[in-house]
Amino acid sequence: MPIRCFAFVLAFLLLATRALAAQPPAESGVARDARSGAPLRCLHVMLVDSTDQAVAHTVTDSAGTFVIVAPIAGVYRVGFEIFGWERLVGPVDTLHDGELRERAYPLAFTVELHGDSLTPGGDLIAVLRHRESDAWHSASVATPDVAIRYPKRMALMRLSGDVVAQYVVNEQGRVPGDSWRPLTFTNEDFLTALRAHLPTMRYQPARLAGHPVCELVRNRVAFDWRSPLPLVTLFN
Repeated sequence: MPIRCFAFVLAFLLLATRALAAQPPAESGVARDARSGAPLRCLHVMLVDSTDQAVAHTVTDSAGTFVIVAPIAGVYRVGFEIFGWERLVGPVDTLHDGELRERAYPLAFTVELHGDSLTPGGDLIAVLRHRESDAWHSASVATPDVAIRYPKRMALMRLSGDVVAQYVVNEQGRVPGDSWRPLTFTNEDFLTALRAHLPTMRYQPARLAGHPVCELVRNRVAFDWRSPLPLVTLFN
């Protein structure tokens, strides 16, 4: 190879190496349900620094995959969050400029948060909302709870109960029917009542850097029999 050509190739490789090193580091991966192996689409993903502060946010795609870019090189963990449930985090990674870490994340959200678990005597929803910022804001219910009808048979029997369901709220604030999955329920009638309400549910969609995005939501709906009018409460 002529000397000039070799020098050109060497200079090109040097520039390419410097350009790669100047790129911020990133984490990527796939989030799946630990039990079923199903991909968790629209799941809120964050990058948590060494002070436990979220410094970047994204959501998973339909295959449960994501890429999240760190602001600078440093020590980070990938965090996953469903509003109202305990955050799950991956292992600690030390990221260098231009580095991309890849990992599979089997996830099981099992701990539901309560007001006293964060601030004694505090309002859980208010505390969680206070943590949010313009960088990330979770979806919020826009329709009144009374739209969910108390099952007539359960009211006649004076029975209370609840349903915990998981679903996606899309960018338009609607719930796609194929995303809905019941997790626990005390009676089939309560489950049927919530399922019937899904097409009418409206949310203010989640916002990422000011733009609407989809979000995986998990919600508890309580059916509380009280005379003379039973009460239905959508918690998240």
